[in-house]
Amino acid sequence: MLEVSPSISDAEWRVMHEIWASEPVTSSEIAVRIQENANWTSGTIKTLLHRLVQKNVLEFQRKGNRYLYRSKYSETECVDQASGQMLHTVFKGRPVPMLEYLVKSARLSGVEVERLKDLLADLQRDLPLADSSRARI
Repeated sequence: MLEVSPSISDAEWRVMHEIWASEPVTSSEIAVRIQENANWTSGTIKTLLHRLVQKNVLEFQRKGNRYLYRSKYSETECVDQASGQMLHTVFKGRPVPMLEYLVKSARLSGVEVERLKDLLADLQRDLPLADSSRARI
């Protein structure tokens, strides 16, 4: 789990996804991938990388005249931290309203709905229904 809880902006998340996809990675490599779908300059990307280093989310190593960036945390660790923060901050620690909101606001395909049904069926089989310690609705 993360030692600190840095607030990662939407733009920084986009950069992080590119880093997790093929780290270590240079700012130029990130720029090429991101510029396929966004009109960001290399300066913007370098600024975002610098912020992520300052937030202690990224580390870098100098190789000649290039910097290689690597995440200090796995994607799973960062997603766990962000979703936990959302659960406790926005939904006051109540998972059912959070899940209801996410499911209702998402445009789920039939396959995704079936996956959720299977997940819930598995949970129902594994957890006793009368477990009152889980009743935080």
